[in-house]
This record gives sequence, C-alpha cells and structure tokens, in this order.
Amino acid sequence: MFQVGRRDNILRCPFCERPLAPLEEIMTRFGNTVSAGRCACGTAFVYDGSGHNIGDAYVDCLTLATNGQVDNVWSLVPGEDYDILEMNYDQRRNRFSSEATGRGRRSPVYLFVKMKDRSEDVPSD
Repeated sequence: MFQVGRRDNILRCPFCERPLAPLEEIMTRFGNTVSAGRCACGTAFVYDGSGHNIGDAYVDCLTLATNGQVDNVWSLVPGEDYDILEMNYDQRRNRFSSEATGRGRRSPVYLFVKMKDRSEDVPSD
C-alpha cells in the first residue's frame, strides 16, 4: 500500500501509486470551484488548502467520483461502495505526511475517493 513520506517529492495516488496529475479548478454542480483531479486509476481527489473544509471537500470528492451523480452520493456507504483517504500535505516538501501540524492548526489536506467495483458483487448466471 501507499508509503507516507516517500522521498521522491512526487505526489502519488494512495491507491495505485501513479503520479498525480496537477490540480484543476473544477466547477461543481452547486456553482463553487474546487481544486481537484482524477488519477488514471479512477480515484477522485480534492485539495483543501486550509484543512478546515473537510466536510465540503468530502461532498465535492464524492460528487466528482460519481461523475456528478449527486442524488446517488447520499446513498453510498463508505467501505462498501467506496474507499476514502485523508492525507495531510506538506507544502514545503511537496509530499504527503502523517505528521500533525500542532498548536490547533490544520495542514492542507488531500481527500481521495476510490469507488469500488460493484460488478464483483453481481452473481453470474
């Protein structure tokens, strides 16, 4: 699995370890803009530079992961329908870190959502 604090200073997807594409400004269905992207493996990710808007980032990331199907987001179950990871981002070193920021401050965060392949759950005839 993914190695936190990897030394090559390339941000990588925690699900497949491919280098992440640069962030894009994406307009959500609700009209706000988020810094987000997708990995080649299908993982959606959202960047929260303040680390204080994780709830909004969570909804935005799920919406991106479901290709904008907002109505479906509320019926999804974490661990069953998708996997989610929250990674602290060390801006100085351009890498993910497991270290806390300290003094009540939050570090920037990347939130990753990977939808599970539900075709494995469908019984064959």
